[in-house]
Amino acid sequence: MRILAGLLVCCFSAAASLPPLPEGFLALYSLDYGRAIRIFEQETADRPDDPEAWNHLAQAILHRALFAAGALDSSAFTAGNSFLRRPKVPMSEEDMKRFQSAIARSLELCGERLRRNPEDAACLYAAGVAHAHQAQMAMWVKKAWLEALREGSKAREAHEKLSRLDPSMADARLIPGLHEYIAGSLPWYVRGLAFLAGFRGDRRHGIQQMELAVQNGRKTAVEARVMLAVVCRRERQYERAASLMGELAAAFPANHLYRIEEIRLLAESGRAAEARNRLDSLAGSGLVPAAKIEELRAAVDRTLARPRSRREP
Repeated sequence: MRILAGLLVCCFSAAASLPPLPEGFLALYSLDYGRAIRIFEQETADRPDDPEAWNHLAQAILHRALFAAGALDSSAFTAGNSFLRRPKVPMSEEDMKRFQSAIARSLELCGERLRRNPEDAACLYAAGVAHAHQAQMAMWVKKAWLEALREGSKAREAHEKLSRLDPSMADARLIPGLHEYIAGSLPWYVRGLAFLAGFRGDRRHGIQQMELAVQNGRKTAVEARVMLAVVCRRERQYERAASLMGELAAAFPANHLYRIEEIRLLAESGRAAEARNRLDSLAGSGLVPAAKIEELRAAVDRTLARPRSRREP
C-alpha cells in the first residue's frame, strides 16, 4: 500500500508534442525554483481567487525541497522502491507554512465554488491537484503513509468525477490512471485487501488512461510523461520510456535530471551510441559535477554489458 501512496504522490502509441507552457512552468521544469516561485507569487497576487494559482505556488515550494533532497530522481520508483527507505525530506518551517497556506487557500476557494455548483469543472480539477500536492507532502516530508493515501484518494475521486462530467478533459486522466495501474500491480493477496479498502485497478487500463494524458493533456503534459516513463520502465518498456524522457530532455535542456534519466533508459534499451553521445553532451554542459558524470558513465557501461534479459526494471 505504501507503493500506491508513493506513486500517487508522483505506453504504446506515438508521442505527442508538448503544448506551450506558461513562463512559471518553464522555470519550474528547468529547475529554476527561485524564479518559478517569484512568478507564481505574482500570479496569486494578480488572481487571488484562482485556486490554480495557489496550487502552482505550492507545487514550486514543495518541488524545491524535493529537488534539494535528491527526491526527484524517477529511478527511485523502480522495482526496488527505494523511495520507501528514504529519510524525510527536510523543509524549513517557513516553507512548510507557505505550502500549507497556499493549499488551504486553494481548497477553500474550491470548496466555496463546489458548494454552489458541484459540477464546477475548474474547481474539481484544482481540488484534485491540491490533494495530490498534499499527498506528496505527506509521503516525502512527513512520511505519513495513511495521510498520503487519504489525500491521494481524494485527488483520484475529484478527477474521476471530472472525467465523468467531461470525458474530453485528458488532464484529469493522469491521477486515476496512475492509481489504477498501481492497484492493478499489487500482488494478488494484497490486491484483495486493497479491493476491500476501495482500491481497484487494471494495469493495462491504467496505462491507457495515462497515455491519454500524454497525448491530449495540457496542464499535466510534463508530469504525465514523467510518470508514464516510470511505469514503462517498471514494465520493461525501455524504448517508450526513453522516448518520453528524451522529449522532456530536449524541451528542458537545463534540467539535468531529465537528461540523466534519458541516458539511463537509452542504455537499458541497448542504444549504446545514443546513450554515450547524450552522456558526452551532458558532461560538456557543466550542469553535473565531473564525479557524477563518471559515476553515470560507469553505470551506463555496466548496463550495456548486461544481457537484455537481466536488466533491471
